[in-house]
Amino acid sequence: MFKQFGLTFLALLSGACTSSYRLAELGVISPDITGIDPVQLQKARIIPNVTGTDTTPVVFIFPQGYPNLEYAARRALQSSEADILVNVRAEYKSSWYLFGGQNSITVTADAVRLAPLFSAPEENTEAAHDHE
Repeated sequence: MFKQFGLTFLALLSGACTSSYRLAELGVISPDITGIDPVQLQKARIIPNVTGTDTTPVVFIFPQGYPNLEYAARRALQSSEADILVNVRAEYKSSWYLFGGQNSITVTADAVRLAPLFSAPEENTEAAHDHE
């Protein structure tokens, strides 16, 4: 009897439940207002499969906040030092254990690092010689 109870308690203690679903699919996302010039797009660098996650803990049945899509997107942009995300897939995941768990949003996308709009001016050597 006690052995059966002990095995059942151990199974409950080590048991976990996880559920996930696709939250959104977006073409382009940027948490900040980003002015885009066609010249910048032509010289842009694409970094594939960048991820960012925002996670919040759950204690017993009480969430300690809710994960945020914007924070997950910002983390993906920061990890790649990019300006915008394209082909975005956002997934919501909830994991539960005996005494708590976590909720998270994960963003997976291709990051685009835009080229600078204006490059640093080159030193004009002729003008420097004229002033001497």
